[in-house]
Amino acid sequence: MAYRIQDSNPHTPRVAGKRQARMQEIVLRALRIAREEGFEALTLQRLAGALGVTPASLYRYFASKDALEAELQRSVIAWLTRATRDCIDAVPALDANDASPGQRALLPIVITAFAFEHFARSAPVEFGWLSKHLSTPDYALSAPEAARVFDAAWQSLAELARHLDAAAQEGALAAGSGSDRALTLWAALQGVVQTRKLARSAADRFDPTELVHGMVPALLIGWGGDAVCVARSVERVIDARLAEPQGCVDDLLSADAAGSLGPGRRRMNRTGGRPQ
Repeated sequence: MAYRIQDSNPHTPRVAGKRQARMQEIVLRALRIAREEGFEALTLQRLAGALGVTPASLYRYFASKDALEAELQRSVIAWLTRATRDCIDAVPALDANDASPGQRALLPIVITAFAFEHFARSAPVEFGWLSKHLSTPDYALSAPEAARVFDAAWQSLAELARHLDAAAQEGALAAGSGSDRALTLWAALQGVVQTRKLARSAADRFDPTELVHGMVPALLIGWGGDAVCVARSVERVIDARLAEPQGCVDDLLSADAAGSLGPGRRRMNRTGGRPQ
């Protein structure tokens, strides 16, 4: 299903299609500025100049800078959700000789967690954009726009919650609230991946990726998972590289809008490097 940016005003299908392409072009250009020049460079004046329009014309598509920033976050969340789902769907079918039912039930959880860490490492600008608004005590967005971002994040967490509930039903985890566990896992991941800033000046002391690889199984075991079953699920995900989201946020948006931007698009590579 194609991703559509929320448009608060009703339009005819023809006008709506044109507006959608233009809104996606604006979001893509904003992402490009943030990648190449940093967050602080992304002002409405800078964005309008890059698009060859006046700042006032941007308000035809986004009511405020808050609305634009909220859409940037929603786009990143939507892409990561879909890319993670693709990773899970791409797992080869496993029979009883390959993995126990418990291991198969835990794989989507481990993939989701490790894919988030991979995203934080491979797309630092997009991850930083989310962290800027979701992981700081300051209220950076207006209440209505923050609610839109929260709804997108909650839908993503709901998928993880379903995997956690399914694992509990399979007996791979003890009974418990999938929603509470999804929130706990996300909060723990968010905290650990933030240590990457510290690792830049203390790389010989710890590796954030290894911390995640240890933290996730510890939580699963704490929720009643069998230690051997959890370890085998984690090993399978790491060895087979099942948690490496492909593409980049740009892929979520309109191909027509992307094409109008020229060669500035970036893509994450298979080895987990930065967008190039």
